[in-house]
Amino acid sequence: MSKNFGLSNIYLKVGLALVAISLTILVAAFLVPSAARYLSGSVAGFCFISGAVLYAIGRIAQVRRSSAQA
Repeated sequence: MSKNFGLSNIYLKVGLALVAISLTILVAAFLVPSAARYLSGSVAGFCFISGAVLYAIGRIAQVRRSSAQA
């Protein structure tokens, strides 16, 4: 098994990090309702969408690279 869990390019790493940040923001907003007004839902949504797009781009690049080597 690979040491980097299949996160071989920067798009995968940044995408996964953005998705994790957005989920952390959402969990924190639900666990601490008084802080929910400080934790912007739009920031969490932006992080989630941009992270998902970057992750998808990274997977596409990974598939193209592996098919080019074959």
